[in-house]
Amino acid sequence: MSADLKRFTTLQARAALSGVVVHNLKDDRGQPEYIVTKWSLTKALSSLDALEAWIDQMTGGRNA
Repeated sequence: MSADLKRFTTLQARAALSGVVVHNLKDDRGQPEYIVTKWSLTKALSSLDALEAWIDQMTGGRNA
């Protein structure tokens, strides 16, 4: 398992504990794009660092 995939699955699990769904997709240029949804909120993030920061913000840093 690659380091990026392991990091993504860890972040995805952390998000799930707070009711957030994370999708790992590719944008129109073939770059990774992470789509997060919770209730009526949908947000696109362009990096694992941005995803981690967003999850930390949503969870208050819990489940780290």
